[in-house]
Amino acid sequence: MWLIYALGGGWGHLTRAVALARIAQPERPVRILTNSPYAGIVAGSLPDLDLVVLDARAPAAETRAAAMREIAEFRPSCLIVDTFPRGIGGELAGMLATLSARKVLVHRDLNPRYVAVARIRAFVAAHYDVVLVPGAGEGSQLGDLPIAFETGPWLVRCADEIPDLGQARELLRLAPHEEHCVLVCASGKKDELAWYGEVVSRLRELDRSVPVRSLAAERPPQCPDECWVRYWPAIDLFGAAAVVVGGAGYNTVQESLAWDVPLVLRPWPRAYDRQELRARRASAGGRVTLVQEPEEAARAALEQIEDRRVWLPRFANGAVEAVARIAGGT
Repeated sequence: MWLIYALGGGWGHLTRAVALARIAQPERPVRILTNSPYAGIVAGSLPDLDLVVLDARAPAAETRAAAMREIAEFRPSCLIVDTFPRGIGGELAGMLATLSARKVLVHRDLNPRYVAVARIRAFVAAHYDVVLVPGAGEGSQLGDLPIAFETGPWLVRCADEIPDLGQARELLRLAPHEEHCVLVCASGKKDELAWYGEVVSRLRELDRSVPVRSLAAERPPQCPDECWVRYWPAIDLFGAAAVVVGGAGYNTVQESLAWDVPLVLRPWPRAYDRQELRARRASAGGRVTLVQEPEEAARAALEQIEDRRVWLPRFANGAVEAVARIAGGT
């Protein structure tokens, strides 16, 4: 039995956990432990997942205690921890040594200050059996450890699972003559939604002939109802996007690069995730424009629109290799 510890706000931790679980669960039971406020959306889309959802609004001490209790009761044969080696509140620091489970760390990029202050390298070397880096560049802090292995990016769908273009256009409510749209992926902190709403507003003001959709769990301010789409996973819809506008979180970047869709990125400040660095890496390997202001984003998106061929997605899902490495003992 595998248990994936995916505590942390937003979409990133949960989506990586789902990507891994979907590949792994045909061969063994897999449970995901999360406190993401978006867990209900995921459960609605993938009801077969075994999700244990902690209250996202609970006090930190309560979350730490609940996480430790779930791990102890589940008694996993393999504990897979996403991003935070000591746990989101340090609760795993004293617990890992007591577990007989195989311990795997998923190493998304981390702020080097946190790594240094918390002595993360020594902690990981002492307490983990394997470190998996889910994509080039994500392992800048721990990727050189002898127990570290880099895979391709982890995606919540494999290429042969992606809906066809007609389904994507239907989900986006595009008119028959509208082949593609500007897709504004609004995620992140609640107070950041206004930025995405302004992008939608400016896009519509600059060129009413271009269809615009905002993909978001909650409708951004200034985003008309007809432009708002509440759907997950976003990767299903990228084939109908002429250009994607979003933050520089793990999922938006990796899914856009997988589709090779032009990308307009607004890196946001985060305590542990260096979005600016990820955005600059992406700009070296794809059609990526970095912006700060909504006006910049809207104009950059319109400049990048181009006629797109209809094609089948041909990306590889790094979660397949990751599961093989965990199961194979490497």
